[in-house]
Amino acid sequence: MNNAAPLKNIVFFLCSPSMGILDNWLPVIWRLKEKREDLKFIIIFPKANHVDQIHLSNVLIILAAKIFDCVVFKSHAGHWLYAETFSQVKVKNKLTRLEWFLLRIIKKLKKWPISGLVSGLIQYGYGKLCKFRDRKYLYDWELAEKHGVCILYDVYEESKPFNVDLMKKFREIPKFSIQHGININDGGVLRYSEKLLDGDYRKDIKAYLFSPKECPLYEHQYAIHKSFMKVVGVPRHTPDWMNFIVANISDKMNGLSNDFIFIISRPANTNYHSYERKKKALKAIKRLAWIDLKKKIVVKLHPKEIKEGLYEEVFGNDTYGDKWVYSNLHPFVLGKESAFAISFYSGVVVDMVALGVPTIEYLDLRGIPECDNSESLRDKKGHPVFSFRYLDLVLGASDYDQMKAHAMEIMSDRETVINRLQARYNELFPRIENINEVIAQDILSFVSKKRE
Repeated sequence: MNNAAPLKNIVFFLCSPSMGILDNWLPVIWRLKEKREDLKFIIIFPKANHVDQIHLSNVLIILAAKIFDCVVFKSHAGHWLYAETFSQVKVKNKLTRLEWFLLRIIKKLKKWPISGLVSGLIQYGYGKLCKFRDRKYLYDWELAEKHGVCILYDVYEESKPFNVDLMKKFREIPKFSIQHGININDGGVLRYSEKLLDGDYRKDIKAYLFSPKECPLYEHQYAIHKSFMKVVGVPRHTPDWMNFIVANISDKMNGLSNDFIFIISRPANTNYHSYERKKKALKAIKRLAWIDLKKKIVVKLHPKEIKEGLYEEVFGNDTYGDKWVYSNLHPFVLGKESAFAISFYSGVVVDMVALGVPTIEYLDLRGIPECDNSESLRDKKGHPVFSFRYLDLVLGASDYDQMKAHAMEIMSDRETVINRLQARYNELFPRIENINEVIAQDILSFVSKKRE
């Protein structure tokens, strides 16, 4: 793409906070591309480390490469750059040894007031040099105002510090929101008492919701009127899209059969899922899989998760490839081939229910003040829980014994277990025929009216 010959009729897509948002929006964007060949699509990565989540072998990136005409991303020096392909982005975003060293020095010097000025000077010089070096690839944001048709994103991301200035560039452009993770926040329990006045509602956003239980939250938290909401179920759960995803994965299971437990992982970076808590959970899963059930383990890391060595510490390097492996395959494939799944806390559990795969959520929130208090959601045993467990979309376990009991139930009567979970899914999430076509047409109609 050349700034001298800008793209016209641009649909922007904000890929934030992770690849999860691409997973949710991609079936709709695919239909938009099919319906309107004149539209150009630009994907935005608002943080330099977001680019690290781009894995060229990932089916989502493979499909996205067929749609997006341009990739815009924030460089490590803080400049907006563009590239024509995802592979080019990976190359341009890669730090040299000198850059890595400078950024590390800048970060360290910022910690102390007396060295903050030096840090600022180094950062200023680094930014100037990078801007000159990358001058051919600087992105011109006037394109958003002149040629932007709309922006697709998650409204939740608007308030993130790294997105605030970016979203100012889209003030006059229609916005469409789908949540980045499949979840009903707070289990649909509204924690707000004040009502918004009609005049306070925003009219620049249309939100597509997974469940009617989300409507009160969107009205009170995001100031979106019900007339600007549409409950659509989960777009990526249409059978044709799930089959399409699987059909586009050439490297399937590499010989793995359903003799494995699928771990839906999560970074150990929160008080409820700290390094030590995660380690304890993995030891319990290891005991369940290898001793009780004689099954292998396949680990799917979270998009934001890096290999921290914990799985190697607990499962062992010597058993890798034999008793356990990492996999970057899509959850649709891993879930379908597994005996069952275990998550720590993830919207992927809803994918599993849609696929017919029972999932155990292993998470003990007891005794954590931020999670175990008078306002906490609780399960039938009175344990503090998060939304998926509260809504009965997973089999909840706070300790090894509970996890083992659920696993044995799955192994002895899997059909009954999944029927129970799917009945709950159907109560919460509507299934609408051709929903991705419906959303795509809705976006195009809404944009047309705005232009008129």
